[in-house]
Order: sequence, then structure tokens, then C-alpha cells
Amino acid sequence: MILKNRSFERVPANRDAKVFYIFCEGKRTEPKYFKYFEEIDSRIKFEIIRAEQHENNSPTGLYDKACLFIIKSQANPNPKYEISNIDEVWFVIDTDEWKDKIETLRGKCSSHENWFIAQSNPCFEVWLYYHLKSHAPKFEGIEISSKWKGFVNEQIPGGFNPLKHPILIKDAIDNSKANYIEVEGRIYIGSTEIFKLAEKFYSLIERKMGS
Repeated sequence: MILKNRSFERVPANRDAKVFYIFCEGKRTEPKYFKYFEEIDSRIKFEIIRAEQHENNSPTGLYDKACLFIIKSQANPNPKYEISNIDEVWFVIDTDEWKDKIETLRGKCSSHENWFIAQSNPCFEVWLYYHLKSHAPKFEGIEISSKWKGFVNEQIPGGFNPLKHPILIKDAIDNSKANYIEVEGRIYIGSTEIFKLAEKFYSLIERKMGS
């Protein structure tokens, strides 16, 4: 298949659009990926919040930032965003060395309606890989995040291009679901939960993606 850079006409979100607030641990790869889907359909809107260089990008650090941006309180009377009951808040995180902090984040999210986690083990590149590959990966160092970028570039000629490869999101959903494994409640190496987030918005943009 010959892929071209995104050619969809940009459509600003309407005032009643469902908003996906996506807090990303990564500073570049994840924001570039989700940016592809901005302004595809007027019924949805993406607010992509990346961790800045000086900020705490741990799972609990992202949670604290989300609370600051969203939760109105006496101590925080003017949060950046005003969310509605149809909006969703997502944390896109890698497993890396976070371990117990991920479980802490899951516990914190469970106290909020429509707050979710999309975890990849060990990193977001697992999700990128499944855009073009249907089988589970096997390579030396699969448990190490830094090994994955080189591996994905080897598997995808020219490397993953955030301007054109996201159009294969349906394949990524199907492939990553088919190879998703949990062991004792923990996401197995080479698995990703990003499909859970992707399924939420893909149903709203499917027609545009196929046009």
C-alpha cells in the first residue's frame, strides 16, 4: 500500500464536541502521533498535553498536572479546562521503571468518572509497531524501551512517519488486541493498551479515515 501524508480537510470541532484530554508521558512521539487526528471530525476534539522538559513526567506527576488543569477547587479556582460529562481524560504512559507508580495512578483514576490509562510495555513504540505488523515481536532487548525505536525503524522502512502511518489505526487496533497479554493483572512485554483509547475515537472518525 502506498501511503500519503494526511490529506483530510481540517474541520474545527463544534461547541458540543466530545473532548479527549490526552496527557502524554513522552514529549515528542506521542504528541506527534495524536496530532494526526486533530480536526478530522467536528464531533470530537483532542487536547494533547505533553510533559515539558522541566516537569515531572511520572504517572503520578501527570496525574497531578491533570488535576491542576481540570479539577476546580477552592485552592484551584480557575483550572485551564472545563470538562463536560461526555469528555474523557487519558494518560498515555510507558511501563519503563515506573512499576508501582502505575498502580498508584490506576487507583487515583478509579475515583474519577471517564479517567483512563493506556499503558504500553515497555513503551509507546509497541503501538506504532502494530500499525504494520500483525504478529507479536521477538527480538533481543524487547523489554528495554531504548531498543524499541531501532527495532521499529528496522521493521518499517524509513521508520514510523506520524504524518502518514496513523491512517493505519484500524490495523493497529486489531493487531494489538490480537496480541494483547496480561499476566496476573500486569501488561505483558510487547503488549499495549493504546487500542482502548483508539477504539473510543476511531468509531467517530472511521468514515473520514476510509474516504
